[in-house]
Amino acid sequence: MDMPAIISEYFPGISVESISEAVEDYQPAWQVIQHTWSNETLKEIMQGKVSVPDSVINEAIAESLKAESGGSEAADGGPGPGAEPPVTELKLTSRENGRLEIFANTKKIGRVEFSGTIEEFVHNKEDSHVTYRVRERALKDHGLASWFFSRISMSMSQKLFGKFDLGESLPTSIKGNYITVDCRKALEQSKLAKAEIKGYPVLDMLEIKNAVPHDGYIMFETRLNIPQEIQVAALDLLLRRHTQEGN
Repeated sequence: MDMPAIISEYFPGISVESISEAVEDYQPAWQVIQHTWSNETLKEIMQGKVSVPDSVINEAIAESLKAESGGSEAADGGPGPGAEPPVTELKLTSRENGRLEIFANTKKIGRVEFSGTIEEFVHNKEDSHVTYRVRERALKDHGLASWFFSRISMSMSQKLFGKFDLGESLPTSIKGNYITVDCRKALEQSKLAKAEIKGYPVLDMLEIKNAVPHDGYIMFETRLNIPQEIQVAALDLLLRRHTQEGN
């Protein structure tokens, strides 16, 4: 099933051909959407639940580690610009009880394991952040913790936002065992943010309300918040195309 066929489920009675032609009027935004979201992912987003397997997240983490090279440590103990990653291995495991277990082999302190929960995973047109609560093992090395959770946040959300540049690292605040990663500025440089329909960034149409670990995957609660102006224009265009076909 291709993209127009998915959308036709939400516009019963209107042919796939009409939708395919209408979509052409929203290029190049549609090309970015197709590149970022698979057919299945787009359908899940529209239905409000997106499942991301641990294997997909861990593959994204491994690619991120492989891509980083050269440089030296920053003043806070984390990696500096262009630095070699401070770990040789980083993996997460989602559990049915809602726990997120993280394992790493670090160059500085060796093997590290800790368990926690995703307290918040929020994305809308004003705010994009992830808050973790580490429930087992305190993270005393804030530079390393910031590095860990920047990469984990990026890799967890890659299926929804596509690949985006972290820069040196995502802004992170640590209060006790609560770690909050601010993804907003990085996402504003993503392709989804630069793709617009009638002046509205596609990035701002996607909402994420929550993320909950299950056995082997993380379930994201999503919503497509499409501005009324776009809904009216799209429906009008589709109906006109459908009427023309009937003549």
